[in-house]
Amino acid sequence: MMSPPIHSAILRAVMPEERDFLCSGWIWDAVMRELRFHARTRKGWKDEPEQVERLRTVSSVTWHRWSQAPMQTATGQAMSSNMSRIVVAYEGGGDLTINETDRACAEKLTGAIAESYGLEVVAEGAPGGRQPGNLPSRDEMGRLVTRSGKVEVTFDETTREIVETRRRFPFGKSRRSVSFAEVRRLELTLEVQGSLETFTLWALLGPEEEPGTGPSGRMPIASYQGYEGWADPEEWREFAREMGRSLRVEVTGADA
Repeated sequence: MMSPPIHSAILRAVMPEERDFLCSGWIWDAVMRELRFHARTRKGWKDEPEQVERLRTVSSVTWHRWSQAPMQTATGQAMSSNMSRIVVAYEGGGDLTINETDRACAEKLTGAIAESYGLEVVAEGAPGGRQPGNLPSRDEMGRLVTRSGKVEVTFDETTREIVETRRRFPFGKSRRSVSFAEVRRLELTLEVQGSLETFTLWALLGPEEEPGTGPSGRMPIASYQGYEGWADPEEWREFAREMGRSLRVEVTGADA
């Protein structure tokens, strides 16, 4: 029996198998520090990678996540509104940029590369797109006013009270007033649902709850909702700290 041709044996040796892939066509060789991308075919994966990058010494690995309004390509196909970008920065300058809309795959990829170099993944929003100016505005009397749907919250430092006003259907309003003395602490939360993110600063009210009983009550002081990754988290953290100083209470949550 004749041995198979040498070139066929070599080809079979380099053909990628399903277990070789980290995710979505990406192969990360931690020993060679090499990143390869293979395109999918009807029968599996292409033998030759479309992209090959031998990584130099890496100084940081950043994962950008952000969302935007739905868009269409030139051919009329819908583009994902959830965007993701990996930036691998090299020591001495230069970087590798990878756009990967599959968030689960991007997370695996950034984690694998960072782990190989003993680094932590840096989480960021839109590349260069952080936009301050999303805090509640002050009215003509200097009070902070936040409006969300049918609810309006007024933070009045002069009377030292927080007033929540709700519109009732089909007409009328309900009003709830809380003095600063009733606020036990403040909590800043960040919630991401789909392509939207919501920052909310809550006032926790009443006595300290017993373990396992849940909070005795809370009221939103301020909130903002917009596309994920564009608002400046540090602006909201500083706002929460400023409110905490005004109320003379502790601030927790969202790394505040």
